[in-house]
Amino acid sequence: MDETGKMTSLRMSILGTTVLYFILQCLIFLAFSLKAGFFEQYWIPFGLTSFLFHALLYSLMLVFIEDFRKESDGVLLDSINLANRITLLRVSALPTLLYLVMAAKHFHIRYPLLILVICIFATDFLDGYVSRKGKEVTKVGRMMDSASDYSLLIVLSIVFRYYRIIPAWFLILVLIRLGIQTLLMAVLITVKKRVEPTSTFMGKVAVASIMIVYSVELLFLLIGPVPKPIKDGIEWAAAAILIASIGDKILSFTRDMGCVEPSGRISNGNDKERS
Repeated sequence: MDETGKMTSLRMSILGTTVLYFILQCLIFLAFSLKAGFFEQYWIPFGLTSFLFHALLYSLMLVFIEDFRKESDGVLLDSINLANRITLLRVSALPTLLYLVMAAKHFHIRYPLLILVICIFATDFLDGYVSRKGKEVTKVGRMMDSASDYSLLIVLSIVFRYYRIIPAWFLILVLIRLGIQTLLMAVLITVKKRVEPTSTFMGKVAVASIMIVYSVELLFLLIGPVPKPIKDGIEWAAAAILIASIGDKILSFTRDMGCVEPSGRISNGNDKERS
């Protein structure tokens, strides 16, 4: 198949995947809302929000369609590969999580919601494994992976604080860390016009530390109360890593602002890579 044929096939794959995931999220919402009794209250705003979100997601993938290439050989994909489908599934779930958290304030869906969060959380490790094992690493996949990680961490942080699983100070620290990342990336895009998704060691450690804390907190929720010093120690250890990563992010930003690669592209220091 030539490049033009692949591009046409890829567009159809993007459309089909987006539609499929929109339907899947509607089914998940139905499963929760019909059982708990909040379908009539939330289905219109959820349906509209999810539709617009998936339309935006589809549009963004078309904008970056040239980046659906294997980084190993630069060959354009003729369809969305498995690793990117897993990443897109995680991104697709964000509106669903938002409305389920809102509904959880008045309806008893706390434990099913936490199970859903764990399942979505697990895809974060699965897509990287699949992309490396199948040598399917793509630039667009790394961009979506980083964006989905930050979005998911923000949603999870709010969910966990809502249920008082994490302390308020930890939520604030996570939001500050992610906010600085977003601000510095916006400055790079404004100044350099284009960014390359790369990673820093401390950035990856910071994201991993947040995920470990949330996984442990969920485990504690399921097995019962644990000694407070243990819980506090895990949270403060992650906090120290987050603070150190803020300094590392600023240093990385300073280096990026001071250099331009021959191709005219630069690194934005995203915190996660797929290879």
